[in-house]
Amino acid sequence: MKILDFAIDVEQAEQELYYRLAECSTDQTIKAIFQMIATKEMALLQKLRELKKSPQYCEFEISRAPQQQRVRRSQNASCELLEEQGIRDDLSSYNYILRTEQLIYDLYTQLKERETDPQAQRLLDLLLNEKQQEIERINTLYDVARIVQ
Repeated sequence: MKILDFAIDVEQAEQELYYRLAECSTDQTIKAIFQMIATKEMALLQKLRELKKSPQYCEFEISRAPQQQRVRRSQNASCELLEEQGIRDDLSSYNYILRTEQLIYDLYTQLKERETDPQAQRLLDLLLNEKQQEIERINTLYDVARIVQ
């Protein structure tokens, strides 16, 4: 599988998860947080799609494909996730988002560590940098929410 196709799939799944969690929440603040973060995911998706058009990056394959796991995609599963993760206020929603973002960052890090092609590693560095910037923006929002409470 091509690296950028994989990253686009991962980021789209993440965006869809946040939208589904927003739909499930009855708390307007939590709903707004998940919708805001899902909308911000679109910026990274756009960057990835632009990179995919570049002959410099579009052809790199993942050296060793990561283990595929079945992900529950039903609406009810997302709603159950709110309760399972104890997402009851804005701080817990930001905390969940940060953990999710970190898992994806770690996945990209593992892919880079397995990669042998230096150009593919540079592409993964670019992905890691974008994801790190996303995490930093969400951390800032989380810090503000903690101060306000």
